[in-house]
Amino acid sequence: MSAAATPSTSTSTSTSTSTSTSTSTSTSTSLKRRLVVQPQYCIGCRACEMACAFTHGSNGQPGASRCVTITTGKDEYVPMFCLQCDHAACIQVCPVGAITRDEATQQVHVDMAKCVLCMACTVACPFGNMHFDAAKQLIHKCDLCKGYGDDPRCAMFCPTKCLTVERG
Repeated sequence: MSAAATPSTSTSTSTSTSTSTSTSTSTSTSLKRRLVVQPQYCIGCRACEMACAFTHGSNGQPGASRCVTITTGKDEYVPMFCLQCDHAACIQVCPVGAITRDEATQQVHVDMAKCVLCMACTVACPFGNMHFDAAKQLIHKCDLCKGYGDDPRCAMFCPTKCLTVERG
């Protein structure tokens, strides 16, 4: 993991799918809400992807999902989304300052009004969580469903509670 984009994790972190600890996506300055992933509970149903796609769609049609479920082995899956890194590489490489961190929530946001679609952020993210939507000509990442209620929809629709919301 590069030093430039190292996400902070809670004291009980693990990326192993065989343990019962959780991987947290918090920053050291404490997100007001964060997604917690417990990959050992993921069954690969991709309900998180569907919930995200429909939340960010329009006219009843799904949009591009900001969550991607990765298959890591036989019957082993990990939902991936923006980790809100402490030293986010996407923020550091953006030549026009279109990617910023909200001081109140500590969430990383993309301002498409400023974005010039250079796609440097998609290359810089060491986790592959910045995406280019060719159909809509925009950069997108997990926004924790900002503007869509209290909790990210991926966690709301996760049948095994692999994804949960923790409030800071």
